[in-house]
Amino acid sequence: MSGTEVKVAKLPNCDTHPLDQPPELAAYDGKTRMGPWGYMCEECFEKFGVGLGVGRGQRLILQETT
Repeated sequence: MSGTEVKVAKLPNCDTHPLDQPPELAAYDGKTRMGPWGYMCEECFEKFGVGLGVGRGQRLILQETT
């Protein structure tokens, strides 16, 4: 499906992971059920994400450097 992946140079930390837990790298950039967009790890995307696609979210793919 078009618009479901984006290549990034570096994976950011998850914005929605609980602060009392160690940081997790994000796997998605997407809209949350609460409204705002954010970077989310797999676990948080399952809890708070609204899916993939234009206007919903994208999977973050680490761009390989040569």
